[in-house]
Amino acid sequence: MNSLRFVFQRIFSLRLLVVVAAVVLAITGDALPVVSYVDRLLLSVLGDTSGGASGAVLNIIQPSAVAEVIDARGLREPAWSAAAIRGSLMAVALFLVLAVPRLGGAVAFPLVLLLAGGIVVLQSALMFYQSAWLPLGEVVTLLVAGYLLMLFWLQPHRTIEELTRNVVDARSRLSKLLLRQGNPDDALEVLADCPPDETILELQYDIAITQERKRQYDKATETFRQIVSARRSYRDATKRLAALESMAAETGAVGGAGFDSTRTLVLPEQSVSRPTLGRYEIEREIGRGAMGVVYLGKDPKIARTVAIKTLSYDAFDASELNDLKSRFFREAEAAGRLSHPAIVTVYDVGEEADLAFIAMDYAQGRPLSDYGKPGRLLPLNTVLAIMASVADALDYAHRQNIIHRDIKPGNIIYNPDSGDIKITDFGIAKISDDSRTRTGSVMGSPLYMSPEQLKGQKVTGASDTYSLGITLYKLVSGETPFQGDTLAALTYQILNKRPRSVREFNKELPNGVVRLINKAIQREPDKRFANAATMAEALRRQATRETEEVS
Repeated sequence: MNSLRFVFQRIFSLRLLVVVAAVVLAITGDALPVVSYVDRLLLSVLGDTSGGASGAVLNIIQPSAVAEVIDARGLREPAWSAAAIRGSLMAVALFLVLAVPRLGGAVAFPLVLLLAGGIVVLQSALMFYQSAWLPLGEVVTLLVAGYLLMLFWLQPHRTIEELTRNVVDARSRLSKLLLRQGNPDDALEVLADCPPDETILELQYDIAITQERKRQYDKATETFRQIVSARRSYRDATKRLAALESMAAETGAVGGAGFDSTRTLVLPEQSVSRPTLGRYEIEREIGRGAMGVVYLGKDPKIARTVAIKTLSYDAFDASELNDLKSRFFREAEAAGRLSHPAIVTVYDVGEEADLAFIAMDYAQGRPLSDYGKPGRLLPLNTVLAIMASVADALDYAHRQNIIHRDIKPGNIIYNPDSGDIKITDFGIAKISDDSRTRTGSVMGSPLYMSPEQLKGQKVTGASDTYSLGITLYKLVSGETPFQGDTLAALTYQILNKRPRSVREFNKELPNGVVRLINKAIQREPDKRFANAATMAEALRRQATRETEEVS
């Protein structure tokens, strides 16, 4: 019943009734007595030659006597009369259904009287000066009756229009709020069924741009299609839609769907917005890690350049994703608790539908792994200075109850121009006062892992000292003290064999450096340096000796 009522309300309208009445009058002509009343009244006043109209009471001509009065008056109906009447009926119908609602009942009233009077004057003029009879009474009848009918339609129509405007305004406000909160899909859904006026199109455009930046290219494509279907020339929607469809064709995706979320986010097509992660605009890819891609980004609000490390959910199985996410966010938590010039600063952490990200200080330079190969080794004094700075930073972290657990050349960024270093990748850091840290788990890079790490035993700052000693070994020789074809073989050597002497690979290495390395990589933690600060002091003393010997 409700659906039938809805259909009836949609189909039936007083404006439709006016149009139907005009069509009926155009077909039936003045055959209806009621419709010909105005014509008969006019003939009674102006066209009756019998003098009956001059009496005290006006006698309205009967429908059957109209032809006699026309003949008696010597009037004739022009050949174009029928076409003029039908055209006038259609014009009046359009005036009633289109102009009256816009003008309003009060403004349209004098205009209706003027038109009705004008028609009567036109009929009278034709009678007196052209001896022509043009039966426009049905036009006057439609004009007056239609106007009265439209008055009944106007009031509820205006109420409905006002309510509709209020609803559209409320929806647009809600859509803006949802968009500011980062929910473009919900914002677009709120705008469903809203007329595509300038405000709605502007909101849809902003939503499509947001979808682009969030890498939701299939959704952005569909939103731009809605905009173009409503107004093809709206801004650059057509150009952006073409660019998105071109991207979809290049990747073999249909409708823009199926883009690889692990690909580089920056796209060559300039018509497509730069992607964003949180509030950061992505500029280019600068590296790839085990968990995801690292991007160079920019915070547009404060013009800060950042490195954005990502964890792509699509690249891992659901069974291991929770553990990886835990490690990923542990890095943000660990580094976020530290404030040291030699430790990368974490500015922000966030999560989107398909990935998580960490925005951190962009450390300019290259990883020390680039300088750990024979023929590309740095000068010894430079290496000792770098290692001393790293040891200082590790001592600071240890005092904040943070143990890195993955110190290696690849996680230390060195800028040869300024001499600055940055320790990165706290992804497996152990927070000593964090009850969530599990024991018995082995994480890290095997070549640089301490024996206690490989055994799954309790890890302390001495473990980082060991890894730093192996890193120093690598940077002065280009090799590592243990080698193995398999993880099992490598683990066995680290736990049971003596390390190869660094002198095997660098015969010119000073004795002090050899002793320093040997102490740092002792198998038993209590035989190593007491702490990272002690190792830093030893490194600086050795660097001073080397400088004095050279001079």
